[in-house]
Amino acid sequence: MFNINHNEVPMKQTLFLTTCMVSVLCGSDITFTELQTAASANSHRLKLRTIDTSIEEARLESVYSTLYPQLSLGYNGEYNKMLDPSSPGSITVGDTMINTGAKYKDSVSFRLNYELYHFGTTLKQIEMSKNEIAAKKLEICNEETKLHRELLDHYASAQKSQSEYRYKSQMHTLRQELYTLKQRLYLAGKESRVSVGDEAIRLIDLERDIERSHMSYDENLIALTKLSHIELNLKETQLLPLNTTSEEIHLQKFEDNSQARQYQEKILQKNSEISMNERSQLPVISMYSNYYLYGSDPNNAYDAFGSIKPNSWNAGLSVRWNLFEGFKYNHESTRLHYERDRIYEEYALAKREFDANTQTKLEHLNRLALLTKNETEALNETKSKLMMTQRLREQGEADAVSEVSVKLEGLERELTLQSETIQHAYEAKSLKLQHEGTQQCTPR
Repeated sequence: MFNINHNEVPMKQTLFLTTCMVSVLCGSDITFTELQTAASANSHRLKLRTIDTSIEEARLESVYSTLYPQLSLGYNGEYNKMLDPSSPGSITVGDTMINTGAKYKDSVSFRLNYELYHFGTTLKQIEMSKNEIAAKKLEICNEETKLHRELLDHYASAQKSQSEYRYKSQMHTLRQELYTLKQRLYLAGKESRVSVGDEAIRLIDLERDIERSHMSYDENLIALTKLSHIELNLKETQLLPLNTTSEEIHLQKFEDNSQARQYQEKILQKNSEISMNERSQLPVISMYSNYYLYGSDPNNAYDAFGSIKPNSWNAGLSVRWNLFEGFKYNHESTRLHYERDRIYEEYALAKREFDANTQTKLEHLNRLALLTKNETEALNETKSKLMMTQRLREQGEADAVSEVSVKLEGLERELTLQSETIQHAYEAKSLKLQHEGTQQCTPR
């Protein structure tokens, strides 16, 4: 770091710098991993996805219930007025045929229904529900990865803004010093008015950049607070470096990614739905049984109810086959196949984007590594140049303007190097998040 003189910084800027330095010294340090953990534990989006999974699990239990027999209880009570005395005494109570001519009639029936065989339609429904649950769980993993990427974007942006604010504040001090030197030289007739004016404009632009970086830092920190549910103090929080290296990244195929696995589950689910639709055109074989209790009285309704006693029972098999439903099956089958084709296309698109993003990030990492190396060499040369300028100044062969200009050049190179270092760590971490498998997802 280059030495700077704080004596000539304006009062407002001095207070601003003092606040920043105090926050660095006294502020609480926090890492990206800590924010990640807190975000995964408290995110409302992830909780909503978890509830969606629980809903599907409950729906699966309701599908399982169709494998069991259905038992129902029915009661019917009627009053009958015979208008034709010559009519036969066979009448109906509800859906039950009873041979009687009584006025007051009551019946109780127990009905048992059980679907014996439907060519695996119910099992396909269960298979679909299981695929949906698996897809929902993978959706939680994908949502968590999106959350971490969003968190990473704000974290890296905040780091860059923090670094820019720190270095440009020091550059402001040097610009102020340079502006004062040029004013003295102008009064001595050794500097033009235009040069002094240009320096004043650079000073104003720098103040604007400092304010923008401070505003950007605050905005990103507020976003980190919202995502992580950790209250980050705008003045006392220090974001620690990411420290992610290329060696920590283990590249995997798209097929092993949680997003790809979610699409695979959706394809399996759609295949089961197509199969279930085909099986729905086959007969349904069911068993049924009824047990009837009956009571009647020609004069009193209460006596009719009290006289209820077993009357009859039956059992049988039924076959139901939908031969024609107005081409409903054909249209439904076409729709399901189109939906499956759409999932295949989404899968192919996601794979191309995944591979392209991987290639782009790897290229960025290589370029940033080269840029960082070159910038480091340039910074070392600038430091040597500063030492040479300081020696020449001691010997009277260089002026103060030259020394301050070299210091400014050094700070600009340090800022560039710091930004490239942060960007390199960001790209590495982003690539690592992209290639994390389901085993890295938070258990729920």
